[in-house]
Amino acid sequence: MHQVIGGNPNQDLVSPVSAPVDSIALTRHDGPIQSEYAGQVIENLDIYAEGTAAVSIQHDGVVLRNVRIHHSDGVGVSVIGADGVRIENSEIINAGAPASGPETDTGQNNIDVDRGTNLTVTGTTLREGSSGIYLLNSPGAALSGIEGYDFHGPFPRGQLVQFDKSPDSTLDTFYVKNNPDVAWTEDNISVYQSANVTISNGVIDGNNSPSGVGVMFEEGSTGGRVSHVDAIHMGNGAFSTYTDDVSFDHTRSIDNIATDQGRGAPLSNALIWNTSGEGVSVTNSSYENAGNPTNILWGEVAATVADVTEADIAPQAHWTNGFAWNGDTPIVTIPEPVDPAPVLPVPDPVEVPPVVTVPDPIETPPTVPVDSIALTRHDGPIQSEYAGQVIENLDIYAEGTAAVSIQHDGVVLRNVRIHHSDGVGVSVIGADGVRIENSEIINAGAPASGPETDTGQNNIDVDRGTNLTVIDTTLREGSSGIYLLNSPGAALSGIEGYDFHGPFPRGQLVQFDKSPDSTLDTFYVKNDAATSWTEDNISVYQSANVTISNGVIDGNNSPSGVGVMFEEGSTGGRVSHVDAIHMGNGAFSTYTDDVSFDFTRSFDNIATDQGRGAPLSNALIWNTSGEGVSVTNSSYENAGNPTNILWGEVAATVADATEADITPQAHLINEFAWS
Repeated sequence: MHQVIGGNPNQDLVSPVSAPVDSIALTRHDGPIQSEYAGQVIENLDIYAEGTAAVSIQHDGVVLRNVRIHHSDGVGVSVIGADGVRIENSEIINAGAPASGPETDTGQNNIDVDRGTNLTVTGTTLREGSSGIYLLNSPGAALSGIEGYDFHGPFPRGQLVQFDKSPDSTLDTFYVKNNPDVAWTEDNISVYQSANVTISNGVIDGNNSPSGVGVMFEEGSTGGRVSHVDAIHMGNGAFSTYTDDVSFDHTRSIDNIATDQGRGAPLSNALIWNTSGEGVSVTNSSYENAGNPTNILWGEVAATVADVTEADIAPQAHWTNGFAWNGDTPIVTIPEPVDPAPVLPVPDPVEVPPVVTVPDPIETPPTVPVDSIALTRHDGPIQSEYAGQVIENLDIYAEGTAAVSIQHDGVVLRNVRIHHSDGVGVSVIGADGVRIENSEIINAGAPASGPETDTGQNNIDVDRGTNLTVIDTTLREGSSGIYLLNSPGAALSGIEGYDFHGPFPRGQLVQFDKSPDSTLDTFYVKNDAATSWTEDNISVYQSANVTISNGVIDGNNSPSGVGVMFEEGSTGGRVSHVDAIHMGNGAFSTYTDDVSFDFTRSFDNIATDQGRGAPLSNALIWNTSGEGVSVTNSSYENAGNPTNILWGEVAATVADATEADITPQAHLINEFAWS
């Protein structure tokens, strides 16, 4: 279904590995479609509509998948006031687009979203809309595997994606191509009044606007992150911010253009990087064939780091969706791509009603009460029976075996409370796209204190469970909370955990073991030193390109474990906006390369024995024992050993960690209303 095109054998970015799928037969549908109920699945259709939205979604958790949409004089997909909508494996075409130049108005977006919280779009191609995806007042969007061509505006549209008052969102693994003789672009990606938006692993090719740029942050879009993005054939600029605390890491400009492309000369005189905000950094970045070699990087405020070099480079491999509609055979290739980066395979789950809105990582506590949910008691284990099954609204009690066993693709487990004893809570084996949401999983057989009897009491245990999603879920007293083995592409968010019991090598909130290209975002873990038996709170082992963000880690009583650990080739790891409190042996640590710790903070770390032995590191906070490791925008308060703050077998490329008078950020709490 998906393929990656291009690549340069002299470059080293890890590319998506995509598996072919069977041909999908589409049934033609003439006229618009409207959602009818929450959780509805609309699929396998070839939709033609004119003069209105082709598909209108106003119910929570609707899934739109395996569709091709031809819209004219109206948007392709309209989402209004609905939470947790999913759009997957779809192609959306503005069939009424002009042959060249601007659209007649801005209302021809391929996907148009207003108050659509926690939207997910995966494996989707967008063609010739006013914009590809326009998000308004829609926080928590997760976009991946997005491909777009020839957007037509007019201003203020003209983007692949525009995040407008839609904070805490991500765009990962994408490609956009605009032909200057056809398209009418503005910014290719626009982030406007949207804090904490991350753009990663993409190629932007073509921008003919005299004022637009490749990626733009404006009007309070603080905390923006751009990583591993190439911008090719940009006119007015490649990467730009007019707001604070934005980072451009592993960004590259190739063949930018200083001349008029038919709409006027570039207003910036072909500037590449604009850093007009406080706390803006440009790191590990490069350019080739500058249109104006004297105008590479500038800002109204000087960048905190300006690491930009001229280099002989070629564009990285880019994402392409290859659909097998009506018997066409998809072509799937695995290229040689560029620079290590987290590239998530596209998941294939179903029905998505997330409960907790993704918070601001520092200021806003992410706690949202939900309506009461009546649970039906179920005694004994449950096993999945078919792909796409929904298991929900149960209070499950099981002993001596896995409480819930899932071995089918796309199963959804939601609104459940699980009490497991002498066995794991949820076991996922060999299943793709499983979703666990709005659930509480409790090891009812946990010891009152100290280690478990064995390592087999994990709350969630996954083996070969690709593209797992776990959201808004609380884990209590397991050997570990979530153990992922050979399970790439996991997306974990809204995760809360308490008092994990090991024994070694368990004892984590989450352990990524040979599970690359995964994320943990918006989380809280609390371990009581008198009752728990921790190792690393978060362990990343033989798992490249794992991102840990927006969380609080409180308590670690291990003499050898740390808050967040990267080991054994877990390159490309990223940690941002994470607080570590009451750590003994260490807060943030890596023994592998190309790891960054950004906006990481340590509070009240402990240099003494907590009952299991003195810290082996003598209470070190940051360990940077890998090549290309950076610690940026980081701080500590009340160090247990003030002489042992940051150290590495290899010196950090950036070591920005300062003592400060700080307090921990607000942390996630999942509020369940079981009845």
